[in-house]
Amino acid sequence: MKKSAWYSVIQEEKLLTPGLLIYPERVKFNILAMLSIAGGAERLWPHIKTHKMREVVKLQMNEGITRFKCSTLGEVELLISCEVSHILLAHQPTEVKAKYFLSLQAKNPQIQFSTLVDNESSLQLFSDLATSKAQQFSLWIDINNGMNRTGVIPELAFSLYESIVKKSSIQFQGLHVYDGHIRPLNQKARIEKCNTDFVAVDHLIKNIEISGGLVSQIIAGGSPSFFPHSLRSRVILSPGTTLLWDLGYKKIWEESPFLNAAVVITRLISIPKKNILCFDLGHKAIASEMPLPRVEIFGLEGANHIGQSEEHLTIEYGEENDFKVGDLFYAIPYHICPTVAKYNKAYTVIDGNLNSTWQIDARNYHLEI
Repeated sequence: MKKSAWYSVIQEEKLLTPGLLIYPERVKFNILAMLSIAGGAERLWPHIKTHKMREVVKLQMNEGITRFKCSTLGEVELLISCEVSHILLAHQPTEVKAKYFLSLQAKNPQIQFSTLVDNESSLQLFSDLATSKAQQFSLWIDINNGMNRTGVIPELAFSLYESIVKKSSIQFQGLHVYDGHIRPLNQKARIEKCNTDFVAVDHLIKNIEISGGLVSQIIAGGSPSFFPHSLRSRVILSPGTTLLWDLGYKKIWEESPFLNAAVVITRLISIPKKNILCFDLGHKAIASEMPLPRVEIFGLEGANHIGQSEEHLTIEYGEENDFKVGDLFYAIPYHICPTVAKYNKAYTVIDGNLNSTWQIDARNYHLEI
């Protein structure tokens, strides 16, 4: 393995595999690229689900970003510890989570908390809980503009808005539109698709404003639609994978400015047959929700990934080589977000040298409620 490669570590003998490497200087580069596309920190409300790390939040805060999205209560607690200004739990909570969310809000009045709602039943639950606790729930209407995962379709969202503004215990924050379904490989096509799917959202906004209401904030997009939404001046942007980047999104958005800032490491652990290589990179070490290949190993780009189990990845590689059991290899995951969540800490690498380890602070689902 050439030591001149950007991902190489000088002290390879200190690395345990499988493992996760983070490159802080590349993370910083990606933050500046996010700021450049957005036009400033005031338009960014990044998601932390990709990295789940205090240090990455702090690097963004150093550049003036203070508002963050998250998906779990563990991520909420991480953001509280970072002393951010706004926390959006972008995952409509059920009753037990809503109660805990309110308790965190009561304990941290210096932070603005908000979450999502997409139906009347959840709205009533939030209203009743807030009233019983003498608190207020700040809510964004979660809009389904084509992804069909969560949210209310724009045509039905107006009545939900009317219910929200009638409740004294609820503060209407704005509209939340996540459109992860927009993935054309061509940038022009992505922009066109983004604009087409946003037409119904624009109609909803006009209807609210015609009724005398106000939509003061609109959060839209993730990483693939980050650039298209940056062209829409009213929209607050919430990319997440842009902090670390991965092979999946790199293939969708080839012209993006973002650098891969996270790499997994693996060692060759067996050569059971000629041209068959086995690595310690199983389901437990890499996101495995998609077909093979789930990772691209540097130096083995043309290899055929033929099987993966809990602890093993088997690859067919026909090129002449002198690989030996124990050799270290570096790889880029196709999907970095669930890959990060498989590790409790990451090595950091600066100029090829191992630095401090970063804890994956917010990977915990189990909290004492």
